[in-house]
Amino acid sequence: MADSAPIKLDVIAARLAIATIQSLDLRSESIEQIKQLLIPVFRGYQVRAPRFPPGLRLFRARLCDKPTNIRELSYPPAHLVTLGRANRPGTPVLYCSAARGAVFFESRPPVGSTVAIVQWETTSPLLVNHVGYTREAFGTIGSGRTQAGWSREAAEIPALDGVEEIVEFLAKLFTRRVAIGEEGNYKLTVAVAEKLFADDLFGGLLYPAVAMRANADNFALKSQYADNHLRFVKAELARIDAELDFGYQITVLDTAGELGGDGSIQWRGRLDQWTLRNKGDQLSFVVENGSWVARDSDGKVVEPG
Repeated sequence: MADSAPIKLDVIAARLAIATIQSLDLRSESIEQIKQLLIPVFRGYQVRAPRFPPGLRLFRARLCDKPTNIRELSYPPAHLVTLGRANRPGTPVLYCSAARGAVFFESRPPVGSTVAIVQWETTSPLLVNHVGYTREAFGTIGSGRTQAGWSREAAEIPALDGVEEIVEFLAKLFTRRVAIGEEGNYKLTVAVAEKLFADDLFGGLLYPAVAMRANADNFALKSQYADNHLRFVKAELARIDAELDFGYQITVLDTAGELGGDGSIQWRGRLDQWTLRNKGDQLSFVVENGSWVARDSDGKVVEPG
């Protein structure tokens, strides 16, 4: 049996749909209605999705006092989930970042507050769809980069008539800054997100960290992937000492490198500490994703104890 021909993009229908979406009164529109309007936009849409191998480090922060259980640093229970950039109310996803520094911009902690930062590592391949990686979107946000750092090939726009317009439209929607009181705009981004990563083959959605001017990458991971394919690496409790022009000055107050069987965080009561087990051993320290990482002579990461 011959393979069916690929669905062709109807550029005119897509442009009409985009114009309609741009004129919507979001106060009276539902996410389902917006998804229906998006059908011509996604018909024939093509994308190269990145697949990250196991070992990807992911970070998340929460503005709080010292948490006692890892559940407090994961996604919230369904009954507490409100409308977000990639999720509708009652549908939790795990928002996290590939850079430690980005989590402070996302949580926007006030000076004097304490923030708990958790670091995970993926234990299985992670296939994600993506949105927002265009030169125009980066320029609008004021990013210091011009293309996706995770994979130049994966972010290429397919050479099909009209696709570039659609990619730019979706990027503009998804990377728009949403002010307090304007959360209704998330109806648009949720509709786009569900079109992009609802399929079972995707573990989540990748997009630029808007709060960090797209200089880092954020993930919205499905709860199933987060529950089954993330390994706890460490937790930190930090105090926010000052808000800088584009950053934060912090003091790390405590660290943890282990969890109890019930998920309890085993705080050490001290900062990170590396111990050389054999005489003559050496560790090399380098800043990766905004934090110091130690590696042994074979290049393997050595966690503090």
